[in-house]
Amino acid sequence: MPTSKRKISDLAYNANSLLLSLHEFQESLDEASTLPQANIKSGPLILIPEVKDLAEYQGSAEVEGKALSMEVLKQLIELVRRHVSVVTQAGSRVLINLILLRVASAMSTDQMDVNIIPEYPIFRALSPNHHSFDGVVDFLLTKLPGRYTPFLLGDPTIALSNPNAIKGPTSSTIFEAKRENVRVAIPRAVKATASYCKQHSLQVLRGCVTSGEQWVFFVYRVAIDGGGVVSCSEEFNIGPRFEGLPLILGLLHDWVNNTMDRQQIFFTYE
Repeated sequence: MPTSKRKISDLAYNANSLLLSLHEFQESLDEASTLPQANIKSGPLILIPEVKDLAEYQGSAEVEGKALSMEVLKQLIELVRRHVSVVTQAGSRVLINLILLRVASAMSTDQMDVNIIPEYPIFRALSPNHHSFDGVVDFLLTKLPGRYTPFLLGDPTIALSNPNAIKGPTSSTIFEAKRENVRVAIPRAVKATASYCKQHSLQVLRGCVTSGEQWVFFVYRVAIDGGGVVSCSEEFNIGPRFEGLPLILGLLHDWVNNTMDRQQIFFTYE
């Protein structure tokens, strides 16, 4: 029998399937390298019901000027849901970009800017347990004096690797994208945060893992024994009618403002 010819579309489909399989295999490797192996203990981060309204108020508050409004944000999210495939991380990032853009634009002032740094490299930090992170985090959300914004956006790696390059308060929050089952990405994000803390001599740093629709918040703290402790929240969802959006935005606002602070406004460690 003659050999049937394969269509280019079939080859493209097979290539995409292979890429997805390789990506899932890489994620399984990350998951296998667990936090206990890196001497990092885990605990809960519990939302305080009495202050939930305050977080929602902060998240939905409109800011005059160039900030992305809540109404426009909801319209853009609806367009993404209708027209963008989110079966890959690239698709999920379209939604994540919108949420972070709202946060960055709403929190920026005449003196301080909040900027989005995609795919920021974090190099391996020397560690006796040899389980430190070496790779790229999906996003840094960086708060710094506005006069340094062109310098930061022009070359983020150089700007943030030199502690003396920027005069004034500077802080960064780590975000990791995951297209589904966001909790699977927590070990990778936490190890990236631990390496970032070691490189920048930080004792506390906050981060987040998200698919765009689901968000998990965490706080990493350096322990006296050289390891660390991470406290993770439950999953928060935007919701089909955006019912969870104000809370998520309010928590993100707090995460950026207090990223190096162990003290919590909206959560408790017990």
